[in-house]
Amino acid sequence: MSSEVETSEGVDESEKNSMAPEKENHTKMADLSELLKEGTKEAHDRAENTQFVKDFLKGNIKKELFKLATTALYFTYSALEEEMDRNKDHPAF
Repeated sequence: MSSEVETSEGVDESEKNSMAPEKENHTKMADLSELLKEGTKEAHDRAENTQFVKDFLKGNIKKELFKLATTALYFTYSALEEEMDRNKDHPAF
């Protein structure tokens, strides 16, 4: 039994798919930023409504808590910056 499916035009599905134009291999920056914004909205909304963030935005935070928050984000931002440097020639940048 053949795994190829013939269409009404007499072209099997595998041929039809191989004739389709190739999509671009990267996402436009605006598209990526919108996807990130949408995908992280709920998490950002929750984070922005914690007492810590409310106090932080008002400038009403203890120095020790600021140090802990900064330290907690160090590896995240280090990895982000490293990847940005590594991909600086990518069309999205």
